[in-house]
Amino acid sequence: MNISKKLVSIILLTALLLSTPTIILGASQPKLKVILNDAAVSLKNEIYINEEGQIMCPLREIAEQLKYEVNWNDKDMTIDISKGSENIKLKVGQSNINVHGKDIKLNSNPVVKNGKTFISVDFLGSALDLIVGWDSKEQVLRISQPKENKEVFFSMDKDKKVTDELDTYMKALEKNKNFHGSILVAKEGKVLLDQSYGFADFKQNTMNKPQTKFAIGSVTKQFTAMAIMQLTEKGLIDVEDKVSKYIPDFPNGDLITIHNLLTHTSGLKNYTNSSEFLKLNLDNKDPMEVINLIKDTPLEFKPGEKFEYNNTNYVLLGIILEKVTNTSYEDYLQKNIFEPLNMTNTGICYGKDNGLHDATPYSGFLEVAPVDDRLVLTQAYSAGNIYSTVEDLYRWDRALKTEELVKKETIDKIFKGHIDTSQGVSYGYGWMISDTDWGKKLFHGGNTFGFTANITRYPDEDLAIIVLTNNGYHDSQSLADTLTSIVLNRDYKMPEALKEIEIKDPKLYDSYVGKYDFLNGSYIDVLKKDNKLYFQVTGQEAFEVFPQSNNKFFAKIVDARIEFIMNDKGEVNELAFEQLGMKFNCKRVEEKETTVVNPIIYGDYVGEYELAPNVIISITKENDKIYAQLTGQDKYEIFPKSEIEYFYKIVDADITFEKDEKGNVIKLTLHQNGQNMPANKIK
Repeated sequence: MNISKKLVSIILLTALLLSTPTIILGASQPKLKVILNDAAVSLKNEIYINEEGQIMCPLREIAEQLKYEVNWNDKDMTIDISKGSENIKLKVGQSNINVHGKDIKLNSNPVVKNGKTFISVDFLGSALDLIVGWDSKEQVLRISQPKENKEVFFSMDKDKKVTDELDTYMKALEKNKNFHGSILVAKEGKVLLDQSYGFADFKQNTMNKPQTKFAIGSVTKQFTAMAIMQLTEKGLIDVEDKVSKYIPDFPNGDLITIHNLLTHTSGLKNYTNSSEFLKLNLDNKDPMEVINLIKDTPLEFKPGEKFEYNNTNYVLLGIILEKVTNTSYEDYLQKNIFEPLNMTNTGICYGKDNGLHDATPYSGFLEVAPVDDRLVLTQAYSAGNIYSTVEDLYRWDRALKTEELVKKETIDKIFKGHIDTSQGVSYGYGWMISDTDWGKKLFHGGNTFGFTANITRYPDEDLAIIVLTNNGYHDSQSLADTLTSIVLNRDYKMPEALKEIEIKDPKLYDSYVGKYDFLNGSYIDVLKKDNKLYFQVTGQEAFEVFPQSNNKFFAKIVDARIEFIMNDKGEVNELAFEQLGMKFNCKRVEEKETTVVNPIIYGDYVGEYELAPNVIISITKENDKIYAQLTGQDKYEIFPKSEIEYFYKIVDADITFEKDEKGNVIKLTLHQNGQNMPANKIK
């Protein structure tokens, strides 16, 4: 689900604030659950987490449930595991194991506990070729055997040249740019590449597989659109129907049509842009709760007037679908799309069967951190709550060339450019559409805090590129375009490693330090600390950037590049910031000047000020400095313009204190984004 279109390049940092907590060893741990091939299993010897944080599983119980024969040699403490032509040999206390004649190394040594052998969870994927998912929040280990793809369109293309070229590129991307995910490329009903790269879980050392399940975010929208169009074929819905026909009390429901919702032309506010969205209860199952966040706000434009991408639209479509069919969105998709297409690895995240992705969600780039995606995946509904695999999405691609789900006339409506989104790009029903040198391009991406998805189709070439990664806000469209270039024999660049150089004189950084204009009233602050350079976007945490040359830098925590630009006088007056295929030229701005005041007066301002119910601005004084902290945010220093006027440096905002006739401070006013927000002193 696209949380923000305008500030997509910086939201990665916000996601880091939602990092998954680590398990505290020694504390009382809940019983770990095991799901094997979609069924809960009870083990006599429970899985546990060792001191290094590795999940340890009882080897014999798991293997025998999967029909392996396990032989234990008491003399040398070795184990043979076999099934058909498969043969695995391992020894207690040694991390090196032999799998079908090939030596591999496990994350942790096999150990004996209470007379039973336990192995780290990466053994399941590396040795037994199982798909492994670990939910650290719910303490659930999911283990699945790969399913055979019997459809004829899963046959591999006999020309290995393109396959090898695609795989070589992806391995370089994995090595040099830390790609972790799954890729499927197919042309003319033949698979060119169906491979996975990198870790499904970095801590557990489990690898992604072609049948690893990922959250697909806004790629969900094309399934919602298909469901609506199925109902139009049955005469149950007309795209020109007003929303008020299905939700009678909905404000402006007489102005907004189903077509407006499908094409993002409703004028409604995007509920995921509401600050209240982050406060929603994760247990909420009612999609009207998210609609209530915005339904009483004025329209942002007249319906049909223009395109504005909006998750609210597709949640409303899901609600309407449920009203028309008298069934749940989840059940409708299962019966009418997923089951007919044999999409057995696709479902609704946290749905009625508590289905979930396998891969752990991450944010970052060369350095990653796990993030909590439950808010998005429980409150996205029909705008972005589906999980799937590259292979199931390929089944979806194949079905779109047939009349298996709807008639050709309906498919044509889905892929018609109904409204321009930008130059050369239009929006159909759940799909972006553009004309290219290779014919019509049909595509859509999806983002959550920790996942990125993309499906790109070229009908004229009968080419499909499917990208799924457990990394939030990855530039998946650029990757899909590069893979397209490889298939169609066009020029492309191999991913190169980012090499850090040594800056001999860190005084160079002094000329870069300052404030640079960014987007929508936000700024980029370049900071120097301990002879290192840091980059900070308004309202976000600062992160270190590393030199590639004297004026070019890169980040490790986000995939971003920064180049400092000098004017004719040799002064740094601009920086170029590049991320996700977008480039911003940011002019240096003059910073506000501070006034020298006696820090004793700061004591008069110390206290708590109520900005809104349960929203407090706390003013504190430390070491002759004054700080302001908003509820739920970090504490930041504020700087005096006068004895009563102060300003932030990390955000474009000011604070003015107000005294009564006796000289007592009674309130402050926060000035930001053209608003003056008073807050009475309450403590």
